[in-house]
Amino acid sequence: MIKRTGEIVLAIIGLIFSVLMQAAIAVIGLLLVNGSKGKEGLTTYYNNYYQTVTEWEIPKDEIPDPDRIFDFVHTLSWTALSGGIITLIVGAAGIYYIMKNKNPILAGFLFLAAGIVSLLSTALIGFIPALLFVIAAMLCFIRKPKSTFSGF
Repeated sequence: MIKRTGEIVLAIIGLIFSVLMQAAIAVIGLLLVNGSKGKEGLTTYYNNYYQTVTEWEIPKDEIPDPDRIFDFVHTLSWTALSGGIITLIVGAAGIYYIMKNKNPILAGFLFLAAGIVSLLSTALIGFIPALLFVIAAMLCFIRKPKSTFSGF
């Protein structure tokens, strides 16, 4: 039986980083969206937005609409939250299947799926946790138990 300590450690670190990063993105986004509710909050948001854009000297025709940015932050926060839940479930299932060498190939596919979900749900911000999941998946696929058959 081959020890799978490397895969387990990489997967646990990747899972912790990924869930924390996705939770932080979701909380910050939802706080921004909920903090600007109401007429006063939206007025403050628009004023700060246009003040910042004019300080950066961006041409008027290249300024994105503040409502589109607001909607993007709202969508990204909910995507990160749902992606964090999916990553947690899939990553924990992969760790379960790699423990005691139950099914390393299935664990590799689960780690690969968790890495892809983590990367896409954070709009490519979660590169490091996704990389850890992909490395753990590659180790699951590459490392094979030694054959006990000697041939002679």
